[in-house]
Amino acid sequence: QGSNSALLGICTALKVWCPDGIRQQDVPFNPEGRHPPGEVAATIYGTADAGLAKSEVGKLQAMQFDTTYWSKAYLQCIGRGVSSKECAAGLPDDVRTMPAGPLAGNTELTSAISCMSASGTPEKCQTHFDALAVVAGYEAEVKQSSTEKAREFAGKAGYKLLGIPALWYAMKFVKIK
Repeated sequence: QGSNSALLGICTALKVWCPDGIRQQDVPFNPEGRHPPGEVAATIYGTADAGLAKSEVGKLQAMQFDTTYWSKAYLQCIGRGVSSKECAAGLPDDVRTMPAGPLAGNTELTSAISCMSASGTPEKCQTHFDALAVVAGYEAEVKQSSTEKAREFAGKAGYKLLGIPALWYAMKFVKIK
């Protein structure tokens, strides 16, 4: 029960979809468990609209797992004349796996989970959630000064601003009544 309340607090604070059994109203499929044929792939490979962490479908193709990797490495080691015990101890890791995601081993995530496990209320762990939001890529709006606003406007307007000095000079000769 404690881990469910911690997960519920994290899901609520980050406004992401929670797993089934935590909050039934957030389950993104119909109660009968049937999907229209066109939505099955979107359900598997997609991300809920409210989710902040979008799935990276392009990286799914790069994932691979070779079931014969360990046996090939072991047989090559035995073929070199090394003992079975030494071969088993010296098997190299499969380096063709995908790198861990950005939250693997992240201290902000573990501190948020431990805070939710200890307190159980999202209000007490708001500082942890704010740090986790920064890791997820959320940036608060920065207030721009008037000079920065003018630079941004000039950058958007581009060459059209070249007419302003000519217009300023021409206004000397025009008299408005």
